Amino acid sequence: MHNIRNNLTSGKNFVFESGTGSGKTICVLSSTLQYALENNKKILYTTRTNAQQRQVIVELRAIQKKTGDKRIFGVGMQGRSNMCLLARDDPDIGNGTSEELSKFCSNQKKLTASNKNKGCKYYRNYIGDKQRINSIVEWTKNNLPTAEEFIEFCEKKAACPYEINKMMIREAVVVVVPYVYVFDKTIRIMLFDWLSVSDDDIILIVDEAHNLPSYIRDLFSAQLSMWMLNSCVLEAKKFGDPKLSGGKVSVSKFCKMLIEIISILRDTYVYGILENGIRTNAYVKNDAFIPSHELESEIMSRLKITSKTLHDVVSDLVAYGEKIQEYQQKEGKLPRSYLHKLGAFLEFWIHVEMDQYIKLIVDASGGKNPRIEAYCLDPSIGTGIINEFHSSIHMSGTLEPLEEYRDSLGLSKETELVFYPSPFSKENRKIFFVKDVTTRYDEIARDKKIVPRMWQHITDICNTFPKNIMVCFPSFNTLSLFQNKGSFDDIKRCLYVEEQSMSQSDLMDLVTSFKSYGVENGSGAALFSVMGGRISEGMDFPAEQLEIAVIVGIPYPKPTARQRGLQKYYDFKFGKGWEYTVNAPAARKLLQSIGRLIRDENDRGVAVILDKRAPRFSQYIRDMRESRDILDDIHMFMKK
Repeated sequence: MHNIRNNLTSGKNFVFESGTGSGKTICVLSSTLQYALENNKKILYTTRTNAQQRQVIVELRAIQKKTGDKRIFGVGMQGRSNMCLLARDDPDIGNGTSEELSKFCSNQKKLTASNKNKGCKYYRNYIGDKQRINSIVEWTKNNLPTAEEFIEFCEKKAACPYEINKMMIREAVVVVVPYVYVFDKTIRIMLFDWLSVSDDDIILIVDEAHNLPSYIRDLFSAQLSMWMLNSCVLEAKKFGDPKLSGGKVSVSKFCKMLIEIISILRDTYVYGILENGIRTNAYVKNDAFIPSHELESEIMSRLKITSKTLHDVVSDLVAYGEKIQEYQQKEGKLPRSYLHKLGAFLEFWIHVEMDQYIKLIVDASGGKNPRIEAYCLDPSIGTGIINEFHSSIHMSGTLEPLEEYRDSLGLSKETELVFYPSPFSKENRKIFFVKDVTTRYDEIARDKKIVPRMWQHITDICNTFPKNIMVCFPSFNTLSLFQNKGSFDDIKRCLYVEEQSMSQSDLMDLVTSFKSYGVENGSGAALFSVMGGRISEGMDFPAEQLEIAVIVGIPYPKPTARQRGLQKYYDFKFGKGWEYTVNAPAARKLLQSIGRLIRDENDRGVAVILDKRAPRFSQYIRDMRESRDILDDIHMFMKK
């Protein structure tokens, strides 16, 4: 807290690592709240997922209760897809992008204002029933609800939670938002308009900061899939199929041509298939690099057009897409146009800076939906705004090496970097690994006994100990591997399974039910999750809510072309490609999953890493040791 205060006073950035459960959230909030109230600043607290917002509001609520200071007021802001009550009732609306939902909402407001029988009933109550809105605001200030609690309360009152939140954040000293609200320029401008403060009056807090570099890379990347192009063809046929600039090709034929080009790029670079049908690649891969101008060259060659005409074609697609959006909006539908997205993608693809990007052809779905992708290698292209704030604080339980994080984001060399050791007794936590299994692909392919042996370890641990147990898999694909084999039937416990497509509310219900099972039921439950997912990072499981964590394998990133490009870029920039892009990210995911066990000085728990490669991470997991009889070792720890 002393270090935070010093950096706030000097207006500098502060990056620190402190173990999971060591009190980062409460320390950062306490320090920044005092400074913000004294100096009329706003605290913008950013999280990777909506699930991580909950803990911030809970801590803020406790601070307000302890101090009795009513100036301590904060709100959790989420996207329209979560907060719009119309979107919650209509999956098609809920799946809209932020841009589509913004336009849809704007049109609903206009309809509501012009006709009392049209538009959004929740917005109508927001603008027409001040007493109702005032009661919601008063309840919010008194209770400091989480975003989920706030949305539920507004739904009962039949008023728009998104608009009420927008109104309240001007009074809030703490505003909790997902990363996108700060690092997407369009959304950031909108947020800062609501806040009504200048950039240098904002204190930025980045929670679970180890996720930020990869998040920004994905945010600033762009892709065009076969599925999207097929949607473009259908859209062109539905709304008319005009000729593009030059009059040589219609919109639908242009899209079909792109489908053919992507198929050829896939066959050539991913599968290595030449014209005679011979496959040149000896191993299966899912992606490959493509020359930076190959797509444009192929389009111009086939249509016999110049680069200027190609730019005109792209402009036509954007304009045609805008017309479709307007038509959809007049029909009261989500203003979605795949042709508009196609035009925007091609414009981005043609002008992208290749010193910070790589271009890929990706086929990750067994040939069903190949795509081309412009992948961002350098997250610093999206973090310039950080240096405009009064100060920023970046924290995580797994952030080493801190210099890599600072340099990746382009933070000043004056940024203070601090590692704080865990305050908890090492006797309260044991970490074991076993040597008879691994998730390494070539070994699994060679030895068919590894996967059954791995599952035997999982079932033995789950069925032997009447405790709440979390089993963390390296990916949803690995989790599905066991699920599809029917192996889940072997688990003789109440079993909860995280699903990739699970909504935020369903996920929170799943976690809450699992937690309560550990406290209320003597037999315990099992929760199957994914390392690096929404559950294994940022959620608290104190005391009996979680006592055993099973880590299934090492979560190394797949050796894709994208990963190789990233590693090469970091080798060139820092001279540490393997350490920064492979080893450290895997270690962070391991530690985040293990970190769910110990949340305070009284917590006790045991972690088991099911992979012979675990000793490679001894520099990060210093108290790990081999187990030759894992059930006996867990028994001994529990008994002690």
